[in-house]
Amino acid sequence: MFGSLSFVRILDRYILGIFFKNLLIALVSMVAIFLSQAILGALLDPAYTVAQLIHYHLLNTPQITVQSAGPSVLLATVMTLSNLSRSSELVACYSLGVSLRRVMSLVLSVVVVFSMLIWAMSDRVLPPVFKIRTAYYMKEVQKRQDFFLDIQMDKVWYRSKNLIYNLQRFDHGLKTIFGMTVYTFDGDFNLVEVVEAERAEFDGQNWSLLNGSVTVFAADSPFPLIQGFQKKQMQIAETPQDFKEIDKEVEGLRTGELEHYIARMKAAGADTKAYEVKLHSRLSLSLIPIVMCFLAVPFSLSNRREGGVARDLALCLVVTFFYWLFYSVSLSLGTSGALPPRLAAWLPSSIFVALAATLIARRRS
Repeated sequence: MFGSLSFVRILDRYILGIFFKNLLIALVSMVAIFLSQAILGALLDPAYTVAQLIHYHLLNTPQITVQSAGPSVLLATVMTLSNLSRSSELVACYSLGVSLRRVMSLVLSVVVVFSMLIWAMSDRVLPPVFKIRTAYYMKEVQKRQDFFLDIQMDKVWYRSKNLIYNLQRFDHGLKTIFGMTVYTFDGDFNLVEVVEAERAEFDGQNWSLLNGSVTVFAADSPFPLIQGFQKKQMQIAETPQDFKEIDKEVEGLRTGELEHYIARMKAAGADTKAYEVKLHSRLSLSLIPIVMCFLAVPFSLSNRREGGVARDLALCLVVTFFYWLFYSVSLSLGTSGALPPRLAAWLPSSIFVALAATLIARRRS
């Protein structure tokens, strides 16, 4: 009895070793391919130096790793089961009382831990790295040394040239800023003027500030001069498209901060569908490796003696392509409001899990 248990443990370690090796090879290969493709494509633009492009894209490695996690698990699972099947090692396992369910429970246990690590990376690593990458791109690549953007849970700070903006929220559909404060500084970075407005509307060329006040700090006066206004034209270099970039910067918020940000935006009456989709997609993205693990089982055990590594790669590429196509379309439908954000983030995984369950059930029958 003890001998058989010892043998089963050795067999478990053998299977896990194969899977770990395949997962590592798949993950490193996919990250390297995506990074190389991005860097080589960017090298065609002569406006940026090679060092800048390599540095910027290396900062994108954590994001690429998270996105490659699902396809890597799919490929690793398919390669592990296919190789064991082609070499008749699975048959040997069955003869020793080690079922496919036990083999998959071993693999799945690793994938669950792997998914937890991906979730931790999405919540803890990606937000600060995203801020670092954005700052590097604006300051070193775009040469905007004055750039500064900080999205907090209750306000947005944005710096451009000698101006610092404090925005409560921006509605890119209405091209309107709600709760806007503009701080103007001189060349020595002394505060010279503060403009506060209930909202700011863009008419196609200029910004019109409504219901606010102007505070001027004159060098020859010990007291600031304050004057109210109902409507004021203000020359601001930034257009709605520039402020729209703020929407992308919510990637720099951790999950808890993003939830708070969405709650504040909702309370202000803003459209938060795009932010809610981002929030729910973070968790669904980290669980894609588990979905891919289930999906790999029926494909890797069919036609077990036909084809080889090339067949496994082609199969994984096809499955990954259709999954990401469906996933992207679903998220777009959620952002546009055609689907609820939560459903948009989880619908593709639910359908592919159902597909995997159906294929596994058919194989058993």
